[in-house]
Order: sequence, then structure tokens, then C-alpha cells
Amino acid sequence: MKRGKKRRSPGGPGTTWSLILLVAGITGLIALLLIPEGGRRGGTPAPQPQDTAGKAPVSAAPERAGPASDGGRHAGAKRVAILIDDIGYDPEALRRLLAIEAPLAFSVLPHTPHARSSAEAAHRAGREVLLHLPMEPHGFPDRDPGRGALFSSMTAQEIRRTLLEDLKSVPHVRGVNNHMGSKFMEERGPVRVVFGVLRERGLYFVDSLTTEASVARELASEASLRFAQRDRFIDDAEDRSRAAVYLAELLHARDTRGELLLIAHPYPETISALEDAIPRFPAAGIRLVRLADLVAARRTSPEDRQNRKQTP
Repeated sequence: MKRGKKRRSPGGPGTTWSLILLVAGITGLIALLLIPEGGRRGGTPAPQPQDTAGKAPVSAAPERAGPASDGGRHAGAKRVAILIDDIGYDPEALRRLLAIEAPLAFSVLPHTPHARSSAEAAHRAGREVLLHLPMEPHGFPDRDPGRGALFSSMTAQEIRRTLLEDLKSVPHVRGVNNHMGSKFMEERGPVRVVFGVLRERGLYFVDSLTTEASVARELASEASLRFAQRDRFIDDAEDRSRAAVYLAELLHARDTRGELLLIAHPYPETISALEDAIPRFPAAGIRLVRLADLVAARRTSPEDRQNRKQTP
């Protein structure tokens, strides 16, 4: 009796392993498709595209020329503009100040020995030039504002002629601030004449606030004149160490105001204090801005500063 060939059972071991491998493969493919890309290769994130060859890093990119579209505002930064008064006597002091990498503004006294050359030097360095306009103080003649001064007893014609002569002696002027003037700045009629000339010339005015009775803010608004007032003198002739003390307070955030217009003078001690402090401003969250930008910003929101404390 012949035996027939033994037929392999369809459910044998070979078929079972084939099915297992097929199911495992399908399961692995589904898992691969469902796992997010960021979770593959042990959670290693996808590489970022590299910079184009030869492209400068962001930190090395030059700043855009001119004021930024937001007027130079940076979120959270204290905005500070610094104006240096009494330029025109000491070229060496001006040289040191111009060597500071900052947008300092310079107010030049008219008819001084180095008025024209100082204004030219500041302009060549890309800094703003103002006319430091002498005005009558209380206590004249013991306190003498100097050549080219305006007096409240002058006629409107005399004020206008004197102011135009002062402007002619200082080239590249963008604005004007008062030198002394504690009496003159309290007189509405004379100040109106000055502001009329400045508006004709497209100049702004910074009130040095040598008197708390100044009529400048009200009359500037009346004349639609670009205007700002100083917040603080950081030095004085009698206490030459004052600038260093105040700038140290500023660096340690003891002056909490978010925007400041500071006036200083070209004393050697003040220059040294500025040379030391200004490079440390960025780390302290302080951004130095052009005076014209700060003036423009204050014009748009003067109500925020109506009750600003007037410090000497």
C-alpha cells in the first residue's frame, strides 16, 4: 500500500511567522507616521537652516540711519537725551565730548570765541547743534548773560534783530534753549516774539527752566511750536562732583522716570563722569536718544508731563 505525500497544513509554523512579521511591519509604519517630527531620533529637534555664507551676524548689523518708526522707543528701556550747554569757549572740552559714542546735543553760546568752529565740529560729527540763547536773569547786572542777550525791556523789533544776529553766529542750528533768562522767560510779550521767530525758522525750543514761573510751555502750545523742558541739571559750577553722583543714581535706577531730558555743562568733572557712565547705560536699560526725537515724542503726549516735578 502506497503512502500519499504529506501535505503541509496551511496553519503551519511558516505561515504564522510571516503573519507576525507582516503585522509588526504595518504597526511600525503606522507608528512612524503618527509620531510628530520633533519626537523622532530620541527628541532631537530638526536642525535650523544656517546663515548664508558671508552674512554678518545680527549683532554686527549697523543701526538704521535716522529716527526709528517708533521714535526710537524700545520696550522697557529708559529714554534719555543729554544736552551740553555753554559750548563756544573750550575746544578741548568739545573734542572730548565728541569722542563719546552717544547722540549728545550741543548748545552753543553766540558770539563766543569758538562759536562757529564748535558748531561746525559738532555738525561734522553728526551731533545736533542748538543756539544757547542768552536772556535777562533776575539780578542783572550782577548776573550777566553775555553778548547777544535778550532783555524784557527791548522792543519786539530789537528782540527779533538780536535773535537773528545770534542765530547767524551759530551755523547748523536745529533748536534753541535759554541761557539764564529767569526774568525774560516770565514775560509773555517778549517770549511770544522769540517763539514767532523760531516757528518761522522751523526750530524747536527747550526750556532750561531757570524759573518755575516760566511761560514757555503755555506759549509754545499757543504757537504750535515744538517744545520740551529739561528734567534736570546734572551738575553745577559750585559742586563739580554732582554729575558723577547723579549718573550713578541713574545707573542704579534711583530715578524711576521712563524718559529724561538732562542738561550738563562742559566741566572737566562732568565730562569724566559722562565718559565713565555712558558706556554702562545699555546694561542698565538706558537708551540715549537724539534730543530732536525726544522733543517730537513730548509734543505728541504733553499731558503725560504736565505735572512733572521741576527739579533744580
